[in-house]
Amino acid sequence: MSAKSGYEAGYTKYYGSRFDSISYSTSEEAIKHLYRDWASSYDKDLQSAGYVLYQALCQYLNESIKQECQDKSKNEMKIIDVGAGTGLLGVQLHELGYTSLTAVDISAEMLNEARKKNVYKKFICAFLSDQRIPEIGTSEYDALICAGTLVKGHARSSAFVEMIRIVRIGGLLCFSIRDDHLGAYQEKMMELEKDRRWEKVSTKKIPLYDSDDMPKDILGFVYRVLKN
Repeated sequence: MSAKSGYEAGYTKYYGSRFDSISYSTSEEAIKHLYRDWASSYDKDLQSAGYVLYQALCQYLNESIKQECQDKSKNEMKIIDVGAGTGLLGVQLHELGYTSLTAVDISAEMLNEARKKNVYKKFICAFLSDQRIPEIGTSEYDALICAGTLVKGHARSSAFVEMIRIVRIGGLLCFSIRDDHLGAYQEKMMELEKDRRWEKVSTKKIPLYDSDDMPKDILGFVYRVLKN
């Protein structure tokens, strides 16, 4: 997360000064520190802000799986939630019938909150980058979901390479990017498409917040893996 132009007052109202020093050069340690101190109140703060992306993105992935992955039932689909945080997406996916879920996050404290929700089968504390996460095998998952992580100071565009690696050929990646951050990711997205590593299935605007003083929507993307 980070403040979006025109909504600084809303971000300050709900999140205080947490994002004031976040930039594209923010270190891994600084991000760990941010979420270590925020983990216990994170869900409450997002609820106060009217955050609804976690629901919308899970529905988007669910719709895409129904259309594109008809060879497996929901309880057979292995889904990895990268940047899982406190597990809000995991709860939604579980309610939709997906039970083979893995959570990945940079913050051990956020993952401890996610454990309390009792919806994930596996937890991996790791930073999402272009570096291989050793606990995850190539093509291990049928789908990947990622909300609120492809933003300033968090995962960079180079992380798409690792995201593709861990999903099987024919599997789906579903993620969100804010309009004002798209420029930092679009070139890599197009490069991977040109190299036939993945292909775009769909993109659409999905709800982000339902509060009047926060941004209303965000770009959602679904890609199909063509080559690990």
